[in-house]
Amino acid sequence: MVTSPKVMQLVESLLRIILTIVFFYAFKALFDVENDLLLAFFSVLCAFVLFKGLVLGFNRITAKK
Repeated sequence: MVTSPKVMQLVESLLRIILTIVFFYAFKALFDVENDLLLAFFSVLCAFVLFKGLVLGFNRITAKK
């Protein structure tokens, strides 16, 4: 399956946005924090780390085959 780089960038951006939103509302439900900006910062940070970890893991799995 051949996909263009622009489509892959779009999919990566959508995944990052979805992960950020999921982390934001999960943190908002778990922690009683008044500052939503602080929650947004940690949500973006966690989504970035998780996404990069998933990409690295996927690349390692596919590179061995």
